[in-house]
Amino acid sequence: MSFAGVAPDRIVPAGAMLDHIGWILAAGLTGAAVAALLALSTPQQFRAEALVQIGARDAATQGVARGAKPAPFDIGLLKSRAMVGPVVENLHLDISAEPIRAPLLGSLAARFATPGRFGAPWPANLGYAWGAQRLVVRKMTVPERLFNVPLMFEVLQEERFVLRSADAVLLEGKVGELATGNGVELLVTRVDALPGTRFTITRHDLAATVSTIAGELKVSSEEGEAGTARITWQNPDPKLAAALVNGVANSYISGQAAQRSDDAASTLAFLSSQLPRVQGELERAETALTRYRSRSGSMQPSQDAQSYLNGSIDYQKQIAALKMERTGLLQRFTTESNEVRTVDNKIAQMMRERKDLDARMQTLSMSERESVSLTRDVKVAEDMYMTLRNKVQELSLIVSDHSSQVRVVDNAVVPMSPVGPGPWPMTAGGGLLGLCLGIACVSVRQRTKQTVASANEAEALLGMPMLGDIAYSREQQELERLIEAKVRLGIAAGFAAPGAARLEGPEPGHALEALDESYPDFIKHLLRQGLHDHYLLARSAPHSLAVEGLRSVRAALHFGLRSAADCVVAVTSPAPGAGKTFAAINLAVLFAEAGQRVLLIDADLRRGKVASWFDQGPEGGLAEILAGQLTLAAAVRPTVVSGLSILTTGATPHNPSELLMRPALAECLRLCASRFDLVIVDTPPVMAVADATLVTNIAGSTLVVVRADQTPPDQVEETLKRLARSHARLLGGILNGVTARRSNRAEFNSVNPYLGMPEPAPSVPKLERAAGVERMA
Repeated sequence: MSFAGVAPDRIVPAGAMLDHIGWILAAGLTGAAVAALLALSTPQQFRAEALVQIGARDAATQGVARGAKPAPFDIGLLKSRAMVGPVVENLHLDISAEPIRAPLLGSLAARFATPGRFGAPWPANLGYAWGAQRLVVRKMTVPERLFNVPLMFEVLQEERFVLRSADAVLLEGKVGELATGNGVELLVTRVDALPGTRFTITRHDLAATVSTIAGELKVSSEEGEAGTARITWQNPDPKLAAALVNGVANSYISGQAAQRSDDAASTLAFLSSQLPRVQGELERAETALTRYRSRSGSMQPSQDAQSYLNGSIDYQKQIAALKMERTGLLQRFTTESNEVRTVDNKIAQMMRERKDLDARMQTLSMSERESVSLTRDVKVAEDMYMTLRNKVQELSLIVSDHSSQVRVVDNAVVPMSPVGPGPWPMTAGGGLLGLCLGIACVSVRQRTKQTVASANEAEALLGMPMLGDIAYSREQQELERLIEAKVRLGIAAGFAAPGAARLEGPEPGHALEALDESYPDFIKHLLRQGLHDHYLLARSAPHSLAVEGLRSVRAALHFGLRSAADCVVAVTSPAPGAGKTFAAINLAVLFAEAGQRVLLIDADLRRGKVASWFDQGPEGGLAEILAGQLTLAAAVRPTVVSGLSILTTGATPHNPSELLMRPALAECLRLCASRFDLVIVDTPPVMAVADATLVTNIAGSTLVVVRADQTPPDQVEETLKRLARSHARLLGGILNGVTARRSNRAEFNSVNPYLGMPEPAPSVPKLERAAGVERMA
């Protein structure tokens, strides 16, 4: 029977999250703590805003052909260096002065400091500021090499100070007086700090500072009959934020007023130059009309002539106004500019329409055409002259007014509340982000982990049925140390194969002196007692969770063997350390306690340890049988467990694989199956050597032991492939070393009360700890 692996389930189960809830909560708390520190140590930002309104442009400044139109709000002009630069200079924003604070803690102290209150610097040699220290600098000039270079300012006694660079003292001075030295000029008007406090002063490049602040300014505008713009800027100093926004708004108003006055003056000069010419044209037109009337007499124009006259006057007035506007534009633009081209297109359009009107006038008589033409010239010249005079008067008023079409609707006020989320929302957000990162890390770990943690997970990942799981046992760990000590001392007692020499190790009393202090006293005590069955977990802790798990495996194995070819069960694992020998030995003990005749064979001819668990030597075992040096009856040994016999490895051969490939192995297992109710064969790991597949090919059933949280799934998959190639009849797997987790705690808790019934006194002495010293109970 073979089982093919299935694709891993990519959905992380909730149990995995529950198992790692501690790490997830720790990540959440860490995120909340970091967010809280950042929120409290980062300076608060205050936002100031002003609302500016710009009205329609003056019709007088737009030329005679244009009316008053809504002025577009030029955001680029408002954020230009011409608008922002004077404000930056006036507020001295190109000079920064900040107290030197301790990392993180200094920022926290400044956050909660009371304005106007400050303490002494600490440590004194570093001059760290603790409180609301303040330094006001009104003037600072430095050589070009010191631009954007932080300089250290230290407060001295009697309102004096010293300014240092990285390698020299630049100057010393007094508050309120201009100090000079080494090409540096410094005027400090106020110091709110105790002697010993240090500041950093930096003279920034003005152009770079203006560019930075202009980029930080936010302007949103809406065009209409009266366009509005909202100017906002934020800064840790609320007063400074309001001052800068108001300064930029006023600077824009002043610039617009100056631009309005300059445009009006330019237009006034042009129209004044055109006024005499238009007046002369009017006089000439009137003279020509008077002469015509005196020569031809007064006549009443016909209806067609009057209609043509009205239309012709309108076209002629528009064409004349456009020509005058074009002349004014040529003073500022070239003939190829868009403005001049637009006027040229309008003139051409008016000329085409007037030409069509002139074509219809050909139906009139010669006298009517001449009368209409002269009358039209007078009307056009008269209207143009009056328009120019009115424009000149309007522009004269604008030039002398010096006002602006822009006004501030709402001035910026000093903001009282900071912008952005407060500490609590940031802390909550950081905690939530930490939880999400913790969950994401657990998910990634679960999806990329190389081990399995539960029998259900093993079945889902590998497609191999699991007969059960065995809980991790601390008692077994102590028993393994006991065996390790016994093997280290070379103490071997008990039964030897008939005809073989009895193994005698050194006297226990003398050998125990070789053990170091890492071995507890109870191990030495058990070695002196020689209690052979106490090395087996099924005998020393029969009511432990691990043994109960083994009993569950025994039941599943009992039912599974009903359909097996024989009663031979091979127990193997992908790699060393999975606990296959532990499972094989204790399963053999449990089956023997159930009244069956059980033979436990140690087929790990390289590193077999079954004999040591029964306090016997390995010689005279399977290796000798396969080599033809010993019979099965002579090699099988009884144990202290009733119904359980063992067949050890024998002397370590130099060719274990060749021995296991001999037909004698199949014959040996056949004889064992005929004489015992159950034969359990402990084999080497499949991934380590090929010996295991030689045994599983013959055995009627095979069990694979997987170590929880240690055995990678790819090793199990490779093991199943190798067993399939050897035609092994796989019965299932056993998950060993399962630890109690939050996800399976309910299962453990449901078993513990049931197993809490009174039980016989344990054979393994318990440890009591008094004053930190281990002693025997």
